[in-house]
Amino acid sequence: MGIFLDHLSSIGLVKLLFSIAAALLSYKIIYALYFSPLRHIPGPFLARITSKRNQILSMISKVGISAQHEYETYGDLYVLEPNAVAISNPSDVRTDRISIPVYLGRMEPAILKHGYLALKNVWEERIGHSLNGKISINYMKDFALATFDTIGALALGQEFNCLKQNDDDVTKWATATTIWHVSRAAVPLTKYFPFSLLLGPLEAKFKRPAIANRKELLRTGADKPVDLLQAFIDAEDPESKISMDDLQVKAESTVAIAAGSDTSSVSLTWAVFLLMAHPKIYARARNQVRSNFPVDHVITYAEARSKLPFVEACLYESLRLCPINASYFPRVSPPSGITLQGHFIPPGMEIHVNFPGVNHHADTWANPLKYDPTRLLNNDEAYRSLFTFAPGVHICPGRHLAKIEMLTILSNMLKDFDMALPEDYTHLGPNVLDANGFPKMMESAHILIPEPVNPKRDCRVILTKRSE
Repeated sequence: MGIFLDHLSSIGLVKLLFSIAAALLSYKIIYALYFSPLRHIPGPFLARITSKRNQILSMISKVGISAQHEYETYGDLYVLEPNAVAISNPSDVRTDRISIPVYLGRMEPAILKHGYLALKNVWEERIGHSLNGKISINYMKDFALATFDTIGALALGQEFNCLKQNDDDVTKWATATTIWHVSRAAVPLTKYFPFSLLLGPLEAKFKRPAIANRKELLRTGADKPVDLLQAFIDAEDPESKISMDDLQVKAESTVAIAAGSDTSSVSLTWAVFLLMAHPKIYARARNQVRSNFPVDHVITYAEARSKLPFVEACLYESLRLCPINASYFPRVSPPSGITLQGHFIPPGMEIHVNFPGVNHHADTWANPLKYDPTRLLNNDEAYRSLFTFAPGVHICPGRHLAKIEMLTILSNMLKDFDMALPEDYTHLGPNVLDANGFPKMMESAHILIPEPVNPKRDCRVILTKRSE
């Protein structure tokens, strides 16, 4: 009899729990549909009742695809989470083009050394050992190694030589760093024991003696290196005049490493892929470079900006079509609230910039899914509508370094080498079109940046030295 009563009691407990869950869900639905200040704004039903939907999309690398789809479905303003909206109209998000800071200009020789010049040396050596003067390169891998060598030298003061040694172990560390931060942000439980053990191997990879080595170098009387690490060590608050401690310098260097390698290399990857998919555009860009610079000249960032407007447009058009931040970027509405697209957003609500939506906005860009660099030529307003590096006061602090890296690598690569797709590259290319009639894009996954899913297959070109 007692066992039977216990069974009935357990059934009653289950029913009670289900009733509470049903009541909570009903409350959320009723509030979302009839009482929420966002109820008049369009958006997915699930987004109105839970924030987990967007978090799950991020964790399964689908957030970028979802952002593009939701812009096309709901327009310039829509509900993203119960207390958050997404915006996609460039008029609601503005930026301006500004020049490169002086201190980064002084770092350009190091950027060229570890970036393009290192790539050129590796490629020319391989071509010299080839039988027919041709090599096949995985440009995504080579760009990743070069950009990591660059940011490693600048932020940690270390010569990693990943590209020269064809060693991607350290670049995997940078990827692990990103995964570590994303995991902790998405699943806070991983901060605590025993779940913290799952991320222990990643966390251990942060421990590098860069700061101690630099301070020891300076104690010997050596000249101060011109790099980011020294800039972090020397930096001080303009009001208090207090410098950063070692932990803060380490944090800044770690962020620079994690954010400054994959982003630049993936952006360059999309730029080269799109040029190969559009032969006439590639030929025009290559011809502009070669008509302005002799083969033995190393093109600087300032020279590329002043003499290669079409090449610069090619790079920025690829950043528009494949924005490096391919998901959302949150802000909070001001204390007085704000009106966007005719809807009042109450104070304290989150406002997320939908980067695919903004960069593919149909009223701003004609044929927004078409790769067309000419749309940016002599058009400052078009450049102001690009949001590759995020808007406002939280704009990417590494954007200037990225611009120097990307434009110098792309310009000099076009000057010194001829590129062609391999003969067996038939699954993509100029003649493989998507539903819109444009060359089909590589399949990509979106965690923080839109990385190609299969770079070994998709990111290949045949490289030869420039034919005179």
